[in-house]
Amino acid sequence: MKNLSIHLFLEAICKFLSGVLLLGCLLFIPAGTVHWKSGWILMGILFKPMFLAGLFMMVKNPALLKSRLDSKEKVSAQKTVVKQSALMFIAGLIVSGLSYRY
Repeated sequence: MKNLSIHLFLEAICKFLSGVLLLGCLLFIPAGTVHWKSGWILMGILFKPMFLAGLFMMVKNPALLKSRLDSKEKVSAQKTVVKQSALMFIAGLIVSGLSYRY
């Protein structure tokens, strides 16, 4: 049981850090600098609650955390909506970084 908890914790941390790194790249590479206060504020607004919710789930309901980490859409139409939403989100981040740069 303890081994499973450690594996779940490591998986959650890896996904969280991957998200932070990806979002940072999508914001700061187009911006051309890491000295962009609004970019850091956005990252804080997105990731602080996510981190706290993850810790809460890890302590109170690890099964819920596991199901949230493994969530994959099964309905074809929903997969399309999720992919299109992700593209819009990514485009918005890149455009905001480019807007800061230029």
